Amino acid sequence: MSDLLIIGIILVIYLAISIGIGIYGRSKEDNAEDYFVASRKINPWVLFCTLAATNFSAFFFLGFAGASYRAGWGFYGIMAMGTSLVGLSVLLLGVPIHKLGKEKGYVTPPELIAGETNSKPLGWLYATVLVVFTLPYLATQPMGAGILLETLSGGEIPYFIGALLLTCVMIVYLVLGGMKSSAVTDVFQGILMFSILIIFVIGFFIHEDIGGFSEAGQSLWDNKPDKFVREGNFTWEIIFSFTILWPITVPMFPQLFSRFYIAEDDKAIRTAAWLYPTVVPILFLFPVIIGVYGNIVDFDHTLSKTESDNILPLVLTEYAPLWAGAIVCIGAIAAFMSTADSQILAMSSIITKDGLPAVTEVKEENEKQIGRILIIILAIIGLVLAYDPPDTIFDIVSQAFTGLAVLFPTTVAVLYWDRVRANSCIISIIAGEVLVGWSYWSAETGNAIPDWFTQGFHFSTPVILITILTLWISTVIEERLSNNASS
Repeated sequence: MSDLLIIGIILVIYLAISIGIGIYGRSKEDNAEDYFVASRKINPWVLFCTLAATNFSAFFFLGFAGASYRAGWGFYGIMAMGTSLVGLSVLLLGVPIHKLGKEKGYVTPPELIAGETNSKPLGWLYATVLVVFTLPYLATQPMGAGILLETLSGGEIPYFIGALLLTCVMIVYLVLGGMKSSAVTDVFQGILMFSILIIFVIGFFIHEDIGGFSEAGQSLWDNKPDKFVREGNFTWEIIFSFTILWPITVPMFPQLFSRFYIAEDDKAIRTAAWLYPTVVPILFLFPVIIGVYGNIVDFDHTLSKTESDNILPLVLTEYAPLWAGAIVCIGAIAAFMSTADSQILAMSSIITKDGLPAVTEVKEENEKQIGRILIIILAIIGLVLAYDPPDTIFDIVSQAFTGLAVLFPTTVAVLYWDRVRANSCIISIIAGEVLVGWSYWSAETGNAIPDWFTQGFHFSTPVILITILTLWISTVIEERLSNNASS
């Protein structure tokens, strides 16, 4: 039996099961609220699984492993600390978002922001930022599938064919089932991806060429001792930056924000909030192990920054039989699909509920059908962006993180600060995104962001600080102007 046929059979079985679960799990109710937020009936354990699986993407499987290959164990430290704080942001933001969504019928993030501030322009701006910065993150999912299948098959499955296959399967069950199908398949994909990944890590260390954890550790220490120490680029400023970036940005992903609406009650949110920091940092460890110990594998040369995104499939082809490699590949593709389907559905709901009504009348009975059409369009856009990726998966996601983090101060202010004004939020978001645009321009022109601006921190930290200060100062000024005008 040929290698390509083995991979194909395993892949077809997995994709068929995913579609079957998605179709089986879809709701029989025929309305937009059910399609986009599963009628707000998701129980605590399914909610946690879909939150976790949605957040584990190509960034988790390939980006984490690649960054760990380059940076060593220090990378796990900064990511684990930030991830542990995500539970706090889920609790502080998820509970009020869920309550407002249930009380006022909000389906999308911009609906809540616009509704609570009585400002459609703010809602449109918020929606635009969500879509603009989620699209490149979406593109990393078919990128990951293409990289995995091409590497594992020795080039017999071209990169773009792998990306196309992932996209087509997602479209099928999303168009048919919406949010409920996405949540149900997330549970299946989450359990699958972590079971397979854990088994693979164990198998890697017991392989005769590795000789166990102790021997592998000694080999790594002898050949790459720098992977055990905190490198110069892991200063306290950088550690602080990534520690706060994670809990600030994760709730701003539209696919995560939207999941606060689908919980059946507050208990579901609270359960997810304590499970997240309890379980997720442990799971993060496994791709990091593969990346760090990939340094003892002989690849004829040290992998470049871009090549390091391939570390997981490269280790697979080196140490696992083809059938086992194909199964691990399935686990990774499950991670990609569980994120991409949620991103596409979230953006579809935003455009349907917030974007199109700004330019034309959208009847409620047509929203579900429009959402389905947008799912196909957005999936194609993600595929096009993945055709010729400009950077590593880690760098693409890091840039998306910063763009979305700009929305965090506005979101917190709308939920907790009675004095907040819509105009102040608009000014704050624009100021932050101008700075993010500056970072893109600097990267394109080869100019580094000046040290006087970052002060040793990751670029996102001063950007977040400036958006907070801008929001506060502009609110105070607006209040004083209003008081002067009234007196």
